[in-house]
Amino acid sequence: MNYLIIAGAVLLVIGYACFLVFQALHRGYSSASKVLTDQKQALANKRAERLAEEQLERSRAYRAQNPVRVVGIPSPDAFRSAFTLLDEYAAAANAYRPTLPASIDTRFRAYRFPAHMFELARPHPASLSNTEPRKISLTQADVLMGGGADLSKIYGRAATTCEFPCDTPALRYSPTEAPTPKPNFPSVTAPAKTVVRLVTSDGLDVDDRDELHAVAYEAELHRVKALNSQARQLRETFDQKYAAALEAHDLVEIYLADLALRWRDAEENLRREFDKAKKDYEEDCLTTTQPIRAVHGRYRERTQDGVRGHFELALCNLSLPVPEDYPWEVLYDQQERVLQVNQCVPSLPDVSVGRQDSKRPPAKRDAEAVLRRYVPAVALQIAHHIARNDVQDDVDRIAVNCWSRFFDPASGKLKDAFVAALAVQKQDIVEFNLQRADALEAFRALRGSYVYNVAEVVPIEPTIRLDKDDERFVAGRDVLDGMAQGQNLTAMDWQDFEHLIRELLAKEYADKNAEVKITRASRDRGVDAVIFNSDPLHGGKFVVQAKRYSNTVDVAAVRELYGTVLNEGANRGILVTTSHFGRDAYEWAANKPLTLIDGRNLLALLSKHGYNFRIEALP
Repeated sequence: MNYLIIAGAVLLVIGYACFLVFQALHRGYSSASKVLTDQKQALANKRAERLAEEQLERSRAYRAQNPVRVVGIPSPDAFRSAFTLLDEYAAAANAYRPTLPASIDTRFRAYRFPAHMFELARPHPASLSNTEPRKISLTQADVLMGGGADLSKIYGRAATTCEFPCDTPALRYSPTEAPTPKPNFPSVTAPAKTVVRLVTSDGLDVDDRDELHAVAYEAELHRVKALNSQARQLRETFDQKYAAALEAHDLVEIYLADLALRWRDAEENLRREFDKAKKDYEEDCLTTTQPIRAVHGRYRERTQDGVRGHFELALCNLSLPVPEDYPWEVLYDQQERVLQVNQCVPSLPDVSVGRQDSKRPPAKRDAEAVLRRYVPAVALQIAHHIARNDVQDDVDRIAVNCWSRFFDPASGKLKDAFVAALAVQKQDIVEFNLQRADALEAFRALRGSYVYNVAEVVPIEPTIRLDKDDERFVAGRDVLDGMAQGQNLTAMDWQDFEHLIRELLAKEYADKNAEVKITRASRDRGVDAVIFNSDPLHGGKFVVQAKRYSNTVDVAAVRELYGTVLNEGANRGILVTTSHFGRDAYEWAANKPLTLIDGRNLLALLSKHGYNFRIEALP
């Protein structure tokens, strides 16, 4: 066993020794082989260098004998100039985005027809109806007189103001917002497309396919290649920039076409808006001014209704310290050239006086001064305004009759009565300076009729009455001068007796500037005659009943007369009879506005005027 181990070890040692010998032999072979290879490579390199030097000498000699030149060299400067133009255009075109004008003249939107220039200071009388009296309060400023609007100026405005005050707006740029001109596409073309070539003096092309040429002209051929690459790059860059400029140009044209459409739509909308504003203005103008122009047209024709309508409009433009719904009317007599205004005013018992600057009541003296001047101030302002607006000289005389509506204390019924009257010649008041005048003094100077009483209404009969027409009135017939002296009144026809009473009362009131009207014949025991008495203290409207009786007139007839006085709004009732009144009739009539004339007093009145008749009972 030990021998075997020893033998194995010996074999192992022998094997390793062989391995070392083999490795040494291999290394020596490799070194010898490498030295041999290096020698061969050195010989080859020397041969190649010698060949290269020979070839170089040959190429130099060939180049010397065959000179060449480069043709078709591109010009970068020409391209750069085109690039600059195209870049500048593309940038300008991409930035060119004008907008619609912002500063458009739209002042027309704010224009509305100035209807307030034609607003009435108070309603037209045709729009008013009867209203019950009510309490009002005045201040000292309410009796300061002023004037109203000049109607000739209102006519002038109504004739000229329907023209819309704005021109048709246009969509235009203001100097500050006007865009710059559209950029123009540059006039550039790409330089001619050429190929860089290397040519001989004979113009023959030289390329690298010929080995000799490739070696002899290596540097030149390399340059030609680089120049051709540069030319291609310049051409590609030009094409890209030109395409970008064309795209910018197309986008600008598309944008401007869209802007043109939006411009057109904006102009159409602006025009429609303007046309609507103009139409509304003109329609409002026509609606407002047409009634005024119609009044003016009729006024120029100088008809009675035209003149009356003119002064109604004039008074609608006069502000008065009277409730707006209190009625008033204008009457005009073209033949007599007289214009009358009936104005409802509050009765003084319905008027209180206050302070403008305080809630404390004014002093009694100050309050009385306002109340005394109130109604005269109203009448004066109306008369003065009429005179100032008589532009065609259609009026010589002006009558202003102020009336009040009140509840009669005795009956509690609503009653109307004239409380002030002013009748003046136009030339006497037209030059009045109302702002400086005292209403009460001016009213007295013009001989106006007015009874100041704050406790009750004191009726008067105006000097001028154009509103006395009543369908019941008929033409009076004179009978007195056709009657025989001593004639028995009891035997007269009852209609003749009524005419006799009318004629007798007309003579009795002749010196009081009164007028007596007889009514249509009837047997309804109503009104037989009406007296219009202008006496400021004792006048007014009197109703008359004439009774050709033989028997005693009882109290029922007196009560009936009093009822008629109240229904007629009269100041007094007169009952005339050919017989006599009973005691109860006199007692009932006491303290009432009634006058009873029996047969004896009737004969006395007739005798006073030169007529001697008798009253005897018929058999």
